[in-house]
Amino acid sequence: MNQTCTVAQLAQHVGGTVVGDGAHVVSACHGLEDADAVHVSFVANAKYGKHLDTTRAGVVLVAPGTHKTVHRAADLPPLALIEVKDPYYAFQQAVVLLHGFRRQPAAGISPLAVVDTSAVIGADVYVGAYAVVAAGVTIGAGSVIYPHVAIMEQARIGANCILYPHVTVYDACVLGDRVILHSGCVIGSDGYGFATHAGAHHKIPQVGNVILEDDVELGGNTVIQRAVTESTIIGKGSKLGDCVVIGHNTHVGPHNLFVSQVGLAGSATTGKYVVIGGQSGIGGHMMLGDGVQVAARSGVLGDVPAGMQVAGTPAVELKLARRVAMQQLTLPDLVKRIRELEDKVEKLSAAGPSA
Repeated sequence: MNQTCTVAQLAQHVGGTVVGDGAHVVSACHGLEDADAVHVSFVANAKYGKHLDTTRAGVVLVAPGTHKTVHRAADLPPLALIEVKDPYYAFQQAVVLLHGFRRQPAAGISPLAVVDTSAVIGADVYVGAYAVVAAGVTIGAGSVIYPHVAIMEQARIGANCILYPHVTVYDACVLGDRVILHSGCVIGSDGYGFATHAGAHHKIPQVGNVILEDDVELGGNTVIQRAVTESTIIGKGSKLGDCVVIGHNTHVGPHNLFVSQVGLAGSATTGKYVVIGGQSGIGGHMMLGDGVQVAARSGVLGDVPAGMQVAGTPAVELKLARRVAMQQLTLPDLVKRIRELEDKVEKLSAAGPSA
């Protein structure tokens, strides 16, 4: 059941300033266009600001000074605003306050789970039906292991982790605290390592592991390959979307954001706060510096210095990529003009020197 609060209480919670009726009561969060009087909504992108004139939300989280731009019709209810420096983060706080996080199962080990006697299970851990916890595994206090999860030999799971159904953690891999793995994640499968000799591809044993540091979250069906030697590492606080593939020996820095269907080839390295758009590929042994941003569907084939924004395949600096994209739109006309000029040249040549 959702919580309720007044607009004034919500403003205090998110560190904002009320413009309007602070006594109004709200109980849920909703999108701006379809919200009604019980709902909290937000505007973090200026292009949606026009909806403030028509929304029926109970309160909207907005940037400071926004109230000066609102022009509502007389037949609409008054609009309460909470002006706050970061409306999107404030909305996150509102969602947590009013809705909370997904409820997890109560602690306990299902009689249908298979837990090796040598496994060390911390306090208040849940292990669901048909989950398999192999020899030498450790699971930290408060972690949740959903049904059909497989945790292989000597793997270590930190405290307060959540592993959703059909997650597989291979042998010797290490998860920090508060790691969340959504359904279908594979942690520590063999890296794509083969030595080609005399026309045959010979498998190289992948003898390293994977380390997911604290507060990492991985979307469904994401795969992190184990290292050939040493460790493939996903840095603290990084969030990876669905169907992301991270190659062996890759080091992903702290607090990275990778949108769905990103691929990093083996031994790539990223710095802090790197953002990679969906369906982008990063070549092997590439280095992306701190704060790099890669646009969606880009192909990065070389190192990218800190702070640069890149786009395209091969990826180039964003401003250049935009210019190239705009020039591509003129190619049909350019081709037409070239053909017309070629026709003129041919006619002049056929006419001879006296033409």
